[in-house]
Amino acid sequence: MRLCWLRNGALLGLTFCLAAGAPARGEDWQAARDRAAQLLSGMIRIESVNPPGGETPAARLLADALTGRGIENQVLEGAPGRGNVVARLPATHPDGRGPILLLSHLDVVPADPEAWAFPPFSGAIRDGHVFGRGALDDKGHGVVFVEALALLHESGRPRGRDLVFAATAGEEVDGAGAIWLIENHWDLLGPPVAVWNEGGASTSLPEAAGRIVHSIATGEKRSLWLTLVTHGEGGHGSTPVADSANDRLIRALARISEWETPIRITPGVGLAMQRLAETLPPLAAFVARNAGNPLVQLLAGDRLTASRTLNAMVRDTISITVLKSGLKHNVIPRRAEARLDIRLLPDTDAAAFIRMLETVIDDPEVEIVLPERGLPPVIPASPAEHEIFAAIEAEMERSLPGGVTVPVQANGATDSLFFRARGVPAYGFLPVQVDAELGGTMHGLDERIPLVELERAVRVTTAVLARITQPSDSGPSDGKR
Repeated sequence: MRLCWLRNGALLGLTFCLAAGAPARGEDWQAARDRAAQLLSGMIRIESVNPPGGETPAARLLADALTGRGIENQVLEGAPGRGNVVARLPATHPDGRGPILLLSHLDVVPADPEAWAFPPFSGAIRDGHVFGRGALDDKGHGVVFVEALALLHESGRPRGRDLVFAATAGEEVDGAGAIWLIENHWDLLGPPVAVWNEGGASTSLPEAAGRIVHSIATGEKRSLWLTLVTHGEGGHGSTPVADSANDRLIRALARISEWETPIRITPGVGLAMQRLAETLPPLAAFVARNAGNPLVQLLAGDRLTASRTLNAMVRDTISITVLKSGLKHNVIPRRAEARLDIRLLPDTDAAAFIRMLETVIDDPEVEIVLPERGLPPVIPASPAEHEIFAAIEAEMERSLPGGVTVPVQANGATDSLFFRARGVPAYGFLPVQVDAELGGTMHGLDERIPLVELERAVRVTTAVLARITQPSDSGPSDGKR
């Protein structure tokens, strides 16, 4: 190992140099990959679909894997059957820096076996892939963290700070597991000074001349789930009424569907566009660099909303997800409801958005039911100038040279929100390269992870953890200098 003690201005960090960014001893990466694949296969076979969750068996499987590699851990249930596993790899040479939390979740979204090309909970390992729900979101990430922690532990490399691992219940619905751990076991989680979680990956962008873009989530949109309820006169379907609950709801939803929320470039998206501009053709680069300019938005707004992903990054969005009304074909219902999945930009005030929504609906008889947990607060993004971001950037450049690393605003919500709300920076990234088809399998059909990418994830994660735990040359170290 060759140590290079490099100061890096604002990052206030140090970097160490290794021949291949790997632990001190030579690792058998194929064996590490195969262990991770077998563990992931077992995790997928546990159908921890949320709702209802039932994550405890998955928590115990990870706990057994950690115990077998010599890492202390415990399984904690926030509610019956809703298990979370927490483990700690302590510093060997404490230097005063706080713990880093490695975060993943154990629950998965439903999967319709009739629509999949293979059984979604088979966990089959074949054709160079591990198949099944959770392979990418997010059991695969938890397995990668477990294997990387074990490799770091077994390497004997000195560590200046603690690493804490947590795999939680409930992320896919309301984050119940993470919230319960934060409220009841904050010290057990570190307490963390930073979090590495899900939220980003690497992909090759045609519009960026095919360069690989490593997208690290530094912020995310917030979920605001509202229900619209209408009431009206019911009766026999053969004699229509003038203003039924369904008619009123349909009018409201039509106005919402036609509403184009304004384009707004948040600081995080603006920074990402500045970094991406260097890879784009001249006109696209100009638009990216000046995306916050109202005139550019007026003239080139179609470029900023050219895809569903881009559109969701630059505006608050509303999806009508559930419609409920009626009992029988020939009965006019007295009540109707629609559920809206609203995703707010990080700096959108939820109360102000609801007032705008009321104006768009323009019908005081349409009731807007607010979420039980209240309105989501404004939560600032985490800074890109951070040692976790820098370490991931450096190791992904080793793994996939010539790419560009950008901070991104994730369109979906993760448990990172609850930590950022406490002032703890959180970064979302699974070190795999995915194309649009493979990325679309998360929450979609035929989810799977290529074995080559699983190995990359273990390699990069192990190297990143080695970087961020390398003992500092300043601060206490067992009381000695």
